[in-house]
Amino acid sequence: MRTRVILMTAVCLALPWHEAVNATVKSATEYPAVSTGQQVVVKLFGAGVGTLDSYGSGVLVSEDGHVLTVWNHLVNTGFLTAVVPDGRRFRVDVVGTNLEQDVAVLKLATDEDETFDFVDWKTTADVLPGESVLAFSNMFHVATGNEPVSVVHGVVACKVSLNAGLGRWTFPVKAPVYILDAITNNSGAAGGLLTSASGEPIGMLGREIRHRDTNMWVNYAVPLKNLQPAIAAILDGRRYDSNASKDGEKSVLSDRQLTAGFGITLLPSIVATTPAYIDRIITGSVADTAGLRRGDLVLMVGDDVVRSTTDLRERLSGFRKGQPITVTVNRNEKLEAISLRAP
Repeated sequence: MRTRVILMTAVCLALPWHEAVNATVKSATEYPAVSTGQQVVVKLFGAGVGTLDSYGSGVLVSEDGHVLTVWNHLVNTGFLTAVVPDGRRFRVDVVGTNLEQDVAVLKLATDEDETFDFVDWKTTADVLPGESVLAFSNMFHVATGNEPVSVVHGVVACKVSLNAGLGRWTFPVKAPVYILDAITNNSGAAGGLLTSASGEPIGMLGREIRHRDTNMWVNYAVPLKNLQPAIAAILDGRRYDSNASKDGEKSVLSDRQLTAGFGITLLPSIVATTPAYIDRIITGSVADTAGLRRGDLVLMVGDDVVRSTTDLRERLSGFRKGQPITVTVNRNEKLEAISLRAP
């Protein structure tokens, strides 16, 4: 079982309890990086799915209320509410998502003249192994109003590519991430902020996941520098793909590639929200062997909701050859989970 702890600002445990409390309050005023970080992290509340939590974290990345977070079930199920540091609650709209970077950008539904403290995601810092860091998040549902979010102190252990996941879901980010010598990735922490000891923004805390080789829980953060192109594209209303070729061709599966690889033909994408109905299955193909059928409406790939034919092609493009894929379809008003492997 994974040990889970919450570390607020560090105090000496040898002190009597009242002196320890005073030391905690004092340290928060002596280290402005703590209070600054707490002012740009929001608490997210939404609909839980099964055993998944109904709360999370996000980082304000614009003055007018854009929020960066992990693309998880909270974003997919909708009905999101954000609580900003002063305790005010706002309805949240999803601006855009990116599968390969595992991020989503949200927008607080505010008045036009509303402004917020925010992280300058365009000028983020980098750190080396052994350097101290601070992790800010709403882990364990500690903060529900104007209470400050939790702060964990640790160090960067290394910066490496991460082969990890949870259940059938596989961590999609291919670029190196920070592995942290601190217990940071707990329930509700996903989407939180990682800063240097001096308060410079460094990364976004990820999910609760296990390493594929050791099955150990991994504490990690995705460098904000790696996320900059995806954030910029989402804010501009564009699609971003780090695997795009030099001539600008996207790696998202085309309809022809989907048919050639998986053996699936979808309804024509007449509008951006055309549902992912399967129009034809090629006999003997990967899809046919797995049991997919004409007329199936694809609702999910793994844990990710599919809202359109474009969504489906984008999600299927993220799998390497031989990787297992679970596709959930609506067939005759019943949900069925179909397992197959990427061709």
